[in-house]
Amino acid sequence: MAKDTTTGARKDDIEQLSEQIATLRDDISSIARTLGDLGVDQADTTMDSARRGAERLREASRRQLHAAQERAEEIGHQAADTVRERPASSVGLAIGLGFLLGFLTGRK
Repeated sequence: MAKDTTTGARKDDIEQLSEQIATLRDDISSIARTLGDLGVDQADTTMDSARRGAERLREASRRQLHAAQERAEEIGHQAADTVRERPASSVGLAIGLGFLLGFLTGRK
């Protein structure tokens, strides 16, 4: 008798779960219709806003890239000037840095 009660309870739980799933499907369907009813205007507004944001990001990226290129050229000129002014120190520094990097990245 206990087995029949447990089986009946499980069937009731399954039926309730099925009803809840059906309700969720209806709710999701309703939400989808509501979102669709908001209209194309909202989508267009969102797309325009996204395009403007992307253009601002592109422009900011261009400016930063240009500034980084100028800075790299500046550093390159400074390095070349330093090598010309102090060639022995520059070679010694390069050897020391090479040794240090080799030591740090070498296999152990």
